Amino acid sequence: MVKETTFEKKIDALTSIVEKGFTAIAGDIADIRKEMATKDQIFALQTQVNSIENDIRGMKHSKLEFRVADLEEKVFGKVRA
Repeated sequence: MVKETTFEKKIDALTSIVEKGFTAIAGDIADIRKEMATKDQIFALQTQVNSIENDIRGMKHSKLEFRVADLEEKVFGKVRA
């Protein structure tokens, strides 16, 4: 009978440790979920990134046109139409 009581105490202690561990993990997961972006936020961010990419592509194209025009003027004396 004494062995059963000692065994039960050990099981109870182990159960308590496991429950505390699971509680800590659940708390960590809850904290991480608070920091995660929602699907709507990710979609909005992707829309902004796409817009910025389009603006950059446009700027590069404009700069390229000006640079080509400058080179044409230097080489040919005038900008070709």
